Amino acid sequence: MVKNLLNYLNRGPYFTILSLFFFVLYTISLFFNLGVAPFYNEEPRRSIIAMEMLFNNNPMVTTVFNEVFYDHPPLWYIVLALSAKTFGANTEFAFRFPCALSLLLTGVVIYYMGKKYIGQLFGLISAFLYLISADLYFFFSNTAEIDIFFSLLVLLSAFSIFHFYEQKRFALLFLSAYFFCFLGFMTKGVVAIAFLGITLMVFFAHKKDFKNLFLPIHFLSAFLCLGSILSFFLIYNQFDDAMLYWEGMWHITKNKSFLDKENNAFISHFIWFPINMLGNLFPATLFIVFLFKKAVIPKIKKNGYIIFLLLFFSSNFLVYWISPGAKARYTYMFYPLIISILAYAFIVSQDKKNKSTTFILNFLALVSLILGVACIALPFIDFFKPIEELIYLGPLLGACVLILFFLQIKTANLWNKLILGLMGVVAAKLAFSFVVSPLKQFESSASRYKQHAINILEIVKESPILLYSNIDAFGHHKIGKFYITGAYLELLGNRPLKKATYQEKGQYYILHKEELNGQKVLYTIDDVRSCLVLVKNEEGNSGAFLHTAEQSPY
Repeated sequence: MVKNLLNYLNRGPYFTILSLFFFVLYTISLFFNLGVAPFYNEEPRRSIIAMEMLFNNNPMVTTVFNEVFYDHPPLWYIVLALSAKTFGANTEFAFRFPCALSLLLTGVVIYYMGKKYIGQLFGLISAFLYLISADLYFFFSNTAEIDIFFSLLVLLSAFSIFHFYEQKRFALLFLSAYFFCFLGFMTKGVVAIAFLGITLMVFFAHKKDFKNLFLPIHFLSAFLCLGSILSFFLIYNQFDDAMLYWEGMWHITKNKSFLDKENNAFISHFIWFPINMLGNLFPATLFIVFLFKKAVIPKIKKNGYIIFLLLFFSSNFLVYWISPGAKARYTYMFYPLIISILAYAFIVSQDKKNKSTTFILNFLALVSLILGVACIALPFIDFFKPIEELIYLGPLLGACVLILFFLQIKTANLWNKLILGLMGVVAAKLAFSFVVSPLKQFESSASRYKQHAINILEIVKESPILLYSNIDAFGHHKIGKFYITGAYLELLGNRPLKKATYQEKGQYYILHKEELNGQKVLYTIDDVRSCLVLVKNEEGNSGAFLHTAEQSPY
């Protein structure tokens, strides 16, 4: 039976079946235990804004604790709100699902473009390498963050340019490119317009086809895009000051670019930023050696799709490379470009049975071997004892991975061997989600702040909770870990927190301990930045707060 299986795997046609199995296993791994770990980093703020859109029944204005928050435009928060409406707002899964789905959809787009303009083998390899890139797969796709979704929109806008140019369908080229640019603007602001403008100019210059840049449909598409953006601000101005919103958006963009004169970390950023990005592409980084093969560069020069990817990357990446405020996650739209170029270099290498190929395949096999042994050993390590299911699921997963390792070393067909190797990375993600996410659920600092919210809700029951501070304890840069507690108070309590601006007897307040004025402390939230307390403004303490009349959030 084993011999027959190996015979099947050594036949080329079974590459498609293996690829289908890889995709199914990958999809399971992407969403497995997605909602187990508590919110961390910027997730609490994202979820608060999305929830308050639902509470206020207003998708236009972004608020935090019922105060207008001048952040990015609202599209991503609308997506999060719709997901919360679909899956239920009391689970982290609802807010992380759109990000994970965006990663999967980006992989589908990469496959479609690669298959259409080079071939199915290239489409599958480039898509799979992108989907398992370490930073995206193991970490960022497990969050409620904005960047993978925005990167998908940028890619769709750019790919529209190449795809429809090849077909000489200029109306669809400009209409679709500007449509996705508009969605990009509604997600992350003016940077979407910069991407489109740079890409259009560079691509048409490369084609020496400036004439078609001045087609009437181009001006119409630009007018529709800019008109839609203007319409958004006009509608927004009915609820809040649109100029303040624009200034807030521009301030965020400027602070993360080379326009920020106060950022003096240029040299270190210029050196380490591309190195860090290459590390995030792992395991695709292993294929970089094939770029230096003599036969590769001439073939790259002859392939229009790869040339387009190079043009798009080189013309747009420079903006981030010279911007010390840029973070690695701002460049996720470049990951498919680099990975596709590396995959193409590997595929077109004339001599694939060389030391570099052997090293990569053996390295992936070694990963599977180490993972299989580790999974079997995990139940015997005290640190992992809180995960009760590990006692039987650990050895089971380990045995499956060791079988995968056996198939890797026994399979002779290069492409089947590669897919089996990439499956080892998927198995690693399954193990990561099975072990790390539950540990975060109970052991992480975020879990303590989630428990604070649960404890507070048990005290106040269905009563509203107001936030009060004369020392700006709930300001964006001072609030610290209370963002986590605040997010869960809204999600689990199904009602918004509001910053109090008037005195009301019998209400529950959260305030800084320094602002106590004789009230009985019902609960304490300790943080490294501050110490917040829950109190009830009883009859005898009616003069404790000197507030003014409450204002509408917009």
